Amino acid sequence: MKKMKHMLAVLLTVIMTLAMTTTAFAAGTQTGNLTVKVNANNTLEGQTIKVYKLFDLTVSGDKYAYTVNETYKTAIAAALGLPAESTSKALYEKLTTYTANSTDIQKFADDFTAAALTEGTAETATSGKLGKVESHKFEGLDYGYYLVYQTGTKEIQSSLVSVDALEETVNLKGEAPSIAKTANTATVEIGQVVTYTITGTIPDTTGYADDYTYKIHDTLTKGLDFVKDTDGTAVDAPAAYPVSVQIDTQNATTQNATLSGEGNRTMELNLSQWIRDNQVHKGTGFTVTYYAKVNQNAVVQTNNKAELEYGNNSNDTTKGNPVVVTTPTYPLDIKKNDTKGTLLEGAKFRLYKNEGDAKAANDNAIKVTGSNGSYTVAENQNTESNMDMVTKKTEVSAGYNLHLNGLKAGTYWLVEKEAPAGYNKLTAPIKITITQDGENELKWTVSKDNVPEDDKIIDVENTTGTILPGTGGMGTILFTVVGIALVLIIAASFVISRRKRA
Repeated sequence: MKKMKHMLAVLLTVIMTLAMTTTAFAAGTQTGNLTVKVNANNTLEGQTIKVYKLFDLTVSGDKYAYTVNETYKTAIAAALGLPAESTSKALYEKLTTYTANSTDIQKFADDFTAAALTEGTAETATSGKLGKVESHKFEGLDYGYYLVYQTGTKEIQSSLVSVDALEETVNLKGEAPSIAKTANTATVEIGQVVTYTITGTIPDTTGYADDYTYKIHDTLTKGLDFVKDTDGTAVDAPAAYPVSVQIDTQNATTQNATLSGEGNRTMELNLSQWIRDNQVHKGTGFTVTYYAKVNQNAVVQTNNKAELEYGNNSNDTTKGNPVVVTTPTYPLDIKKNDTKGTLLEGAKFRLYKNEGDAKAANDNAIKVTGSNGSYTVAENQNTESNMDMVTKKTEVSAGYNLHLNGLKAGTYWLVEKEAPAGYNKLTAPIKITITQDGENELKWTVSKDNVPEDDKIIDVENTTGTILPGTGGMGTILFTVVGIALVLIIAASFVISRRKRA
């Protein structure tokens, strides 16, 4: 019995000890986790999230007691427009006059952030540079009223949240810098100059005025070359490639980019200083304009890739997702054969953009370069003179014996200028239509006289045959021959008759 009482006493002691420990933990240590989530137009990759505890908070049931964090008191007072010596109660009461999500409370958050960044005030906690994630959790934060700031956004848009429970969540408002890119044409032909436009927003560099980085990188495929203007003027100074930069509708300025790599097809446009110099326009959109010419290496997937590099620390920058613009150029494949399917060589074709020129079979056809059944649209239509494309006896590739590369989507007319020896030439142009798939620029259709060709090959058949009969009388030759024969017969009869009489 005494042994049982002793065990119960020990058990009761343990229970009381655990209960006291739990009570002390609940009353003395109030911490929670704060999950920060990205918004729909944002990314956390390469970003840093900072949190500042503006007020300490204790919770007792439904009662909340806020006390200003002395570390940030001066900055809080300034952001609220109150004297620096204001009491914690005065600061708290001023905040309670603001409504949730109002312009006043947002202005307070942004003004405090700007002051903290400018003065280099240390944050309460930081996420460090993040990877490819959509949220980040700060664990074990003391209860309090927190400001959440994502670095490197287009503009300062901080969030405010009370951590007063085990799990709290806040959604970011700011957007990371990004760019968009467009071309002035959906498809291209060889020799055409494409105008590229990049749009962006001047980011807020508050607190990082001396070390904010903003660079645009652009890489062309082998089918494109950077040029200086819409006339296709060649680049003569790769280290100072002129690019137009414009804020809204204001006068454009010229910024020099640097070209490098194979064929000088890699561009770097460093706008870091320009961004810092134009902070009066932060949050305002701007455009960058430059040009590229389609060369004879162009294929269907002729594109370029632009990428933004930015950051508050030039030694630790972030690169955004690349934006790719594809300006495809399409081929035209022709199968020239006879009625038995045998490929025919020596057929001479021209391709026209205008039906009237095609019917006249004049010299306004598309100029081409190449030979042996394989041709390319000439880069310079003004200086090149050849318009004729001649078929091979064998296939250029599977299914056709005449190939032309470098056409944009549109309508063309194919004219057989000269048929193979012994075959009849086509009497009318063939209408050819190349149509781009609106949802996928790498897909296209080819039609012959408005009928789609499933294999994208234009079949052109020539015929041959016997000499056709003529019209009119037999002429005098037959009568002459008959007359001579009759004369000979009569003469022979006369001789024979005389011999008999003799």
